[in-house]
Amino acid sequence: MENNQEVAFNIFLKNFKKQVSKIGLKNSIQKDYILKVLYFSKRHLTAEDISNEIKTIYNVSIGIATVYRAMKFFHDMKLVNQLDIGDGILRYELNLSDHHDHLICTSCGTIIEFTDDLIELNQIKIASKNNFILKEHVMTIYGLCERCQ
Repeated sequence: MENNQEVAFNIFLKNFKKQVSKIGLKNSIQKDYILKVLYFSKRHLTAEDISNEIKTIYNVSIGIATVYRAMKFFHDMKLVNQLDIGDGILRYELNLSDHHDHLICTSCGTIIEFTDDLIELNQIKIASKNNFILKEHVMTIYGLCERCQ
């Protein structure tokens, strides 16, 4: 019997496939595995992490180049967010939750997600004050986490 998360993922995947079909593209089983790993992950994953988790969890080998192509496709569709923590390796997360920003430890690489209504409000005020229409933003704060201080 499927649990609620599995049911939610299956609905998400079905909607994704409809969207891909609507724009005249084909889906692949590799993309399904990649989305499943991203959907159930609590971390920001590199392409290598994704490939390794698919191999470990599902005993399916997906080449790293295939993962990179899929991540570009997902990013272009605004289905995933890319995060660069300053080490030259992109990390990915599904773009499912409400907007959030990141704190990144420059020592150990820990990533902490946060939201702050005051920061969001101030960004809107700054944009408005400069006669600028804010469409989206990325805020990443670099520093030392509690463990590395």
